[in-house]
Amino acid sequence: MNRLIFLKVAFAFTLIVSLNSCKDDPIPEEYLRSGNSVALTSDGNLIIAGYNTGAGGYDANLILANSLTGDTIWSKSFATSYVDAFYNAKKANKGGYIATGFSNRALGASPGTIVVITDNAGKLVQSAVYGGSNSSQGFYVLPHSNSDSGYLVTGWIQKTTRADRDIYLLKLNNDGSVKWEKTYGPAGKYSSDTTFDAAYSMAAAPGGGYYLTGSLKGYSTGGGRIFLMKVSSKGDSLWTKTYGYGIGFSVTTTQDGNVAIGGTSQATSNSEITILKTDTAGNIIWNKIYSQPGLEYGSTLIQTIDGGYAITGITNSKGSGNDDVYLIKTNQTGDLQWDNYFGGSNVDQGFGLVQNSNQEFFITGMSNSDGSYIFLNKTDNAGKQIWVKYIK
Repeated sequence: MNRLIFLKVAFAFTLIVSLNSCKDDPIPEEYLRSGNSVALTSDGNLIIAGYNTGAGGYDANLILANSLTGDTIWSKSFATSYVDAFYNAKKANKGGYIATGFSNRALGASPGTIVVITDNAGKLVQSAVYGGSNSSQGFYVLPHSNSDSGYLVTGWIQKTTRADRDIYLLKLNNDGSVKWEKTYGPAGKYSSDTTFDAAYSMAAAPGGGYYLTGSLKGYSTGGGRIFLMKVSSKGDSLWTKTYGYGIGFSVTTTQDGNVAIGGTSQATSNSEITILKTDTAGNIIWNKIYSQPGLEYGSTLIQTIDGGYAITGITNSKGSGNDDVYLIKTNQTGDLQWDNYFGGSNVDQGFGLVQNSNQEFFITGMSNSDGSYIFLNKTDNAGKQIWVKYIK
């Protein structure tokens, strides 16, 4: 598998391209596993969504880990097809967990958005693939604030290989049936190329509706813009703001009722981690870029208990390897307080981040140092590593 694919796109979010490219080749002991998101469970442990290898290929994977020790409580694979992966998981409305990602049903087939619900022990309760015969992937799942009102799933959808790739938003009932589905995206201005739009994260908006972020108006050669979109509770687009070249990978509402986006700025020749804060109408309050001499990529952003922000991702400017897991902590106005990096001599990348009530951080991602592993670590509130686990 070509690791340059991962460096160009930064994340496992284009996993299907890379996994399919090496499916029929001898599989090296790298890029076989990843944790793409991590969330706290009701009892304070950790649910990790990602992928692993199985007898039939690449399987979507959920892991429940002990937050005190990092030890795996259980690990469940969901091998529904040729290549499967989860990008995001949350607690389900009726107990257990819900995860979304993609299912690629056969060699050369189009991926479909998969949503899986399990019980508390990881046993499958229901599973479905959405998007029909179109290519699609789900990157983020949001349980509705009213537990009787289902879920929202967002990502992208593409009706044909020559069609534009649009933002995809699904509203599901608790039983997995579709309540409504929406697509959004401007038409491309170049007849020789298709427009690539995708939403990677969303958050419930105060007063109703939802915020989506991702990349808008990109092309196969790159050039997408970070965007913030507000949609109504019925999925109708209300407004969209763009903020320069790059990718918004994470959006959250803030303690003071505004909005924060974390991701990657590509405004210069380097890729740099960025955090920007807007008001509820999408107007910028402040915009911070955390420049380094090399390439950095931002993934999950959270607001921390002290009112500041933390974002994880990738650095190749710091650390001991080609890439290292990166963690940045800022104050309330986005000014850097500290940063730290983790990893070995090869490629290590951070994708998911969560903080517990003790203000400790948990990061998940991938490690290709001395093998291929799901990366999981725990740090204190100053970013000092308490433990690290490399999970197969």
